[in-house]
Order: sequence, then C-alpha cells, then structure tokens
Amino acid sequence: MITKERMFQAQPYLENLITDINAGLFDPVKPLIEIDEVHFHLIIRRVLENFDKHIYEMYQTPLHRNGTLKLENLAKIALGNEYDVQRLLYSLIRPIFPEARVEVPNDGGYKGYRFDIFIDSYETVIEVKCSRQNMTERKLTEEIGSDAFHYPKKYIYFFIYDKDKIISNVDAFCKNYNRTQDTKQIKTIVIQPVNVI
Repeated sequence: MITKERMFQAQPYLENLITDINAGLFDPVKPLIEIDEVHFHLIIRRVLENFDKHIYEMYQTPLHRNGTLKLENLAKIALGNEYDVQRLLYSLIRPIFPEARVEVPNDGGYKGYRFDIFIDSYETVIEVKCSRQNMTERKLTEEIGSDAFHYPKKYIYFFIYDKDKIISNVDAFCKNYNRTQDTKQIKTIVIQPVNVI
C-alpha cells in the first residue's frame, strides 16, 4: 500500500526525472557529434601513427590472469600481408568513423582501382601497404607514385607497415611523400615494428 507520505517522497524524484528526460539525458538515440575536418585528420593521424602501440598492447603484453584470452591464442594472429594490416586498421577506424568503407572500387577512366579504406564525407583515402620479402623500396615508391597520381580524392594517406624493413631511411621517405600535389594533400606514415626479445 502506497501512503501519502511515500507519494510526497517520490514527487521530487519524478520531477527531476522529467527534467532530465526533457533535457535529453535519457534519449536512446543521440545524434553523433560531427567532427570537423581539422579534428578528423588529427584523429586519423593518431590512429595511424600509433598502430604499433595497438599491436603491442593487444597481442604482446602479458594478459590479466583472470581473463579468458590466452597469449598463445593471440600469438597466432600475425600480420602477414597488406590485407591483414588493412583489416586490423579498418577495425580501429570504423568505430570512430562508422561511415568508413573498405575495398571501394572506383573507375579511373582507363583502368579501375580500389580504395583500401575510404571515408567519403572527408574526401579521404587510406592506402595500406605492407612490405614483403620480394618487395624493394623502389617498387614501393612506384606504387605510391601511381596511387597518388590516380586517386582523385582531396586527402590521401599512405599507411606503410614495413615489417620487412625495406625502407632504409623512414624520416627521409616520409618527408618525400608528405606533400601537396595539385589539389591533393598526401601524408605518409611508416611503421617498422620492433621486436625486442
């Protein structure tokens, strides 16, 4: 049985609840906050430049003893080629930018090509490269030059996971491929993983 006294105690709670609901605090679908272009590029660069930190924390640091993940299971996950790197990178970008798409085909007029990761609302392409034993630094630069020429978007990021360390001078390489070309802004990020035993 609800007494008058209990009803009077509940009244302030209900009034506060109504105020909070009217203020939108309990709105089940809140619109996403738009991220301006400057902050978008800051976030993308942070994700790309710190990719190796994610790899280290997720797959190499000791696990909590009460967790169900096992280090031997995580050790089975290896970044063997460009598609592996692309998948992992996309999984980091998509929660932040849900409109990001992967493997988006485009018609280049003469020959078609595909964007590895594409975020249309920011006119941004992320082209993923992963070194391999039979790849040379020269071959990599030829691929980058071709992609930079053909991709018609305003911003192009080249993300190079140089697991085989084919790039001899990362700083000089990045400096050479961080430029404005026509109306395109080109940024290059190179990660050379370090394994300390």
